[in-house]
Amino acid sequence: MTKRWDRVTVVGCGLVGASFALAAKRAGVCARVAGWDADPAALVEALRLNAIDEVDEAFKEGGVSRSDLIYLATPVGQIVEFLRAGAPRVKPGAVVTDAGSTKAEVCRAATSQTEKAWRFVGGHPVAGSHLRGPAHARADLFEGAPYVLTPPEDGSDPAALAALKETLAALGARVRVTSAAEHDRALARLSHLPQLVSCALAATVAEDVSDPELSALAGTGYRDMTRLASSPWHVWRDILATNPREVADALDTLILKLSAARDGLRGDGLAAARSLFGRTGPS
Repeated sequence: MTKRWDRVTVVGCGLVGASFALAAKRAGVCARVAGWDADPAALVEALRLNAIDEVDEAFKEGGVSRSDLIYLATPVGQIVEFLRAGAPRVKPGAVVTDAGSTKAEVCRAATSQTEKAWRFVGGHPVAGSHLRGPAHARADLFEGAPYVLTPPEDGSDPAALAALKETLAALGARVRVTSAAEHDRALARLSHLPQLVSCALAATVAEDVSDPELSALAGTGYRDMTRLASSPWHVWRDILATNPREVADALDTLILKLSAARDGLRGDGLAAARSLFGRTGPS
């Protein structure tokens, strides 16, 4: 496609940020990709892998970035912090988007910058891995994956939204535009709840099955169910802290269903447990 951006800066050169950089370069949507990360090792690795072409020195020296697209791919708490305090690093007219897993608080932080001269559209690529770091980045990470865009409630520049939709489509993503509230409600059930269930299952088995020989009996079902349990707490801390009500509501629903199944098993019927089988979720 025709180059949409002269220069893109990826803030946070981990798995998602470096993958976005690789995908943008492969699709030809920008002339150059710069990067910034608080971890110098991540920057070195991103440069070595040719995910980024250069370091955006504005974020190091306190200047104004020359990039016309800023892609925030840090944990949600750092995204909110950037939108509240790092906005002076963004040049007037630039577009800012993010890859955070929750959207309401992120969009509120962007909206609070009433004097900003840049344009913001929230985003969330529903793609990734339990693996972390630029070494695991892939140019095809977004291909075929849903990618949610959440314009702020006070409205966003239609041109900025259109530019991002075109860019993400060029990366192979399936773009959907929705509100931040709708996004957070859905992802609490489709992503945040499964993460907690996986961690709880792994913790339960670790406490109740301590014999290594018995642990070796675990099959693919258990491994699939607990794969997410290896995800780092520092990422999930921010996600849970910025979407607590929806996650708590999702847990309430799950607990009610499991409690009913438990009570039936301790009683004289399997009806509640049986009702859990044969249900299908989103395709």
